[in-house]
Amino acid sequence: MPDPTSSPAPRRPDPSGRPGVADFLAEFERTAAELAAAFAEVDPAATVPSCPGWTVADLAAHMVSGERWAASILLSGKRQSVPAVLRTTSWSDQYAGTSAALAAAIRAVDPDEPCWNFAPVDQRAGFWSRRRLHETTVHLADAIQAGGGVAVIPPAVAADGVDEVFGVFLPRMLARGAAPAAETQLGVRAVDTGHEWTLTPARPGEPPAIDRAKATGVAVISGTASDLDLCLWKRLPATTLTIEGDTTAALAFLAGRATP
Repeated sequence: MPDPTSSPAPRRPDPSGRPGVADFLAEFERTAAELAAAFAEVDPAATVPSCPGWTVADLAAHMVSGERWAASILLSGKRQSVPAVLRTTSWSDQYAGTSAALAAAIRAVDPDEPCWNFAPVDQRAGFWSRRRLHETTVHLADAIQAGGGVAVIPPAVAADGVDEVFGVFLPRMLARGAAPAAETQLGVRAVDTGHEWTLTPARPGEPPAIDRAKATGVAVISGTASDLDLCLWKRLPATTLTIEGDTTAALAFLAGRATP
């Protein structure tokens, strides 16, 4: 598989300091190609450690369905039902085809065009290239781990993945009735990219305020961007990260429902 360290350097595309990826579509296509290769290499019956009850075939079906779902939303601009997927003898080929179809849909729609998404963020088509990149990235890690390998996310992609968790999934989980993941002010620092975040609790039922200029609080959680992203998605143990300050508060956050 390609060397993950060869990805473009992180950049800050707007004054807010939000981490960014130079080209979400290009990174999605690269990651999807790696995942298709993993589906060809790993036994479909192998268990997926981070998805209890799933085999690699289940993971592949989830991804095939998800790429088709996102493509249908992009092309219609409206909410769509998640399609059922028939079992196949070649998950690699089927996933390669559906990921190519999604890439074509992304190219076909202006990113600023109004388009439904599931999150309490701007309802624009550009949401989906970012979201499916990170969905594919996390599930590529699952496939690699299922095959006995060690997953490493490219730094630029991982830093943006951390930011997506904070900006998209913390509000989404609250909207779904989950308890607030950040109950006290916490800092998070990506030691390899230099990105920092401070999460400050807001009023009950509201997501935390995000300061992307610094990492401060009762505790500061640090690690590589890849380790942070994988820990937030429960693909690595919290012990992978370094905690300064209130360890109890930091571990409570990492154990909470910041992601589905």
